[in-house]
Amino acid sequence: MGESAGETRIFLSTLRPGRRERQLALGAVAVSVVVFATLAPFAKIHLPIVWAFVPIYQSALAVCDLLTAALFIGQYHILFSRPLLILAGGYLLSACMAIAHTLSFPGLFSPTGLLGAGPQTTAWLYMMWHAAFPLTVIAYARARPIAECARPAAPWRHGVICIFAAVSAACVMTAVATVGHPWLPPLMRGSHEAGAIGLVVSIVWLINFAALVILIARRARTILDLWLIVVLCAWVLDIALSAVLNHARFDLGFYAGRIYGLIASSFVLVAMTFDNIQLYARVVQALGRERAERQLVQHRTMELNEAKALLEQRVQARTAALAASNRDLLREVTERQRAQAALLLSQKELREVAAISSSAREQEMRRISRELHDELAQTLATLRIETDRLREATASAPDSAVSEARLAAMRTLLDDAVASTRRIASDLRPLVLDDLGLVAAVQWLVQTFTQRTGVSCELTLDPPDIELDEPYATATFRMLQESLTNVSRHARASHVDVSLARAHDRVVLRVCDDGVGFDPARPRKSGSFGLAGLRERAYLVDGELIIRSSPGQGTTIEVRIPLQAAQERALS
Repeated sequence: MGESAGETRIFLSTLRPGRRERQLALGAVAVSVVVFATLAPFAKIHLPIVWAFVPIYQSALAVCDLLTAALFIGQYHILFSRPLLILAGGYLLSACMAIAHTLSFPGLFSPTGLLGAGPQTTAWLYMMWHAAFPLTVIAYARARPIAECARPAAPWRHGVICIFAAVSAACVMTAVATVGHPWLPPLMRGSHEAGAIGLVVSIVWLINFAALVILIARRARTILDLWLIVVLCAWVLDIALSAVLNHARFDLGFYAGRIYGLIASSFVLVAMTFDNIQLYARVVQALGRERAERQLVQHRTMELNEAKALLEQRVQARTAALAASNRDLLREVTERQRAQAALLLSQKELREVAAISSSAREQEMRRISRELHDELAQTLATLRIETDRLREATASAPDSAVSEARLAAMRTLLDDAVASTRRIASDLRPLVLDDLGLVAAVQWLVQTFTQRTGVSCELTLDPPDIELDEPYATATFRMLQESLTNVSRHARASHVDVSLARAHDRVVLRVCDDGVGFDPARPRKSGSFGLAGLRERAYLVDGELIIRSSPGQGTTIEVRIPLQAAQERALS
């Protein structure tokens, strides 16, 4: 359907009846029954013949049915409900049969009626008419509910088919009653009932009653169903008065039955008229609300446009301010980048100066060590030999005992001087590092540490023949020397693990002790430069120094030297 369920529940054919609608319909049925009960005993009383009553009544009836059919066709084009189209066809068929019935009425326009009518044509048209309409009501009640109807491809075609079918059915029934008049059983003898009218009336009345029962038993009942029930009740009473209880045309039953038929055809028309009035009222209210909402939208749109213009101005001002801020920020960033580049260049130069200074210091220490070892130590050794020779030469002298004692003391002093000279030379620059390489120097350093401090020290080399180029071999040796010196001075350790390993892209030196440990977050003591020296040496070779320690948990010093940086620095 074109509308949702909420939008279509505003028509009589879709709304469920409420208490008010039920009471109104019940009241109409009750009034009809009371009037019927009042008139039934007098149905056979003959009244004056009023020929104008028939065309007036039939014209009003035809107009009511045509208007009702038009309203149903209009609602079909909104709801696309086939049951509404069936009802439209039924009311259109009723209007056509009313016209045919009027034209064929004997004595009204001609003695026997128009359309080639015979004495029984009018009676048979009345019976066909009053049987055909309830049959369309039964078809309406058995048709698919509105909610299940889908929009057809061309709704106007169905309207045309409905009109054609209703008119065609009316023409067929009129032809049967006129052309087939000789073969139809007689229902009237003059103006009085006769023949098989009782059987035919009973069948027609049962058809109307069956339609009434089907409508009452329908579950999904709407307000339209309620008023169709009222219409069928009036039709049942119409047939009872004008064809069962009466005796002839123009008696009380004849007039009362025709009035019942007119009222019955007016019920749905009046209900749908009021329904349309309510719909128009809703449309007017909706248009009023839409006009008010449109004015409100226009007002809000004007406010929004003003706010938009103000916002655009603010955005422009803010954009200009941001552009100025961006220029200032760009200038500041450029200056910072320039300062950072200058700082990096300064750091690089400082590192190069520190490296040159360290290399010069190491070379000077190597020279002093060589001189101490090769000259002073050799001189002292030669002096000790000469002292031994002097002691041997003075052994036969009278005061040889005194001279030997002095010479022994001098020799002891010379031995101490030689040992001190060699120790100083070794501390300044161990010749084993230059002569035998890093592995031998590290082994000698660990062994010397154990002999000097009495602390067990375990060395691990991976691979065993690991070697580094200068100045990284010296830096590694010095960092190990400084770490072991810190252990001997501060750690009070009983065991030290030293490991030197080479991976694919770095060398890792690790020194672990089980000493007292310390808190790395605490500031260093005044005059303590051990860790600062380690950081400086690691910085010179682009290394990374990691210190892990806590009070009572020992200390781990780990140095990671990237080989790629070392090779690049060596090449540069």
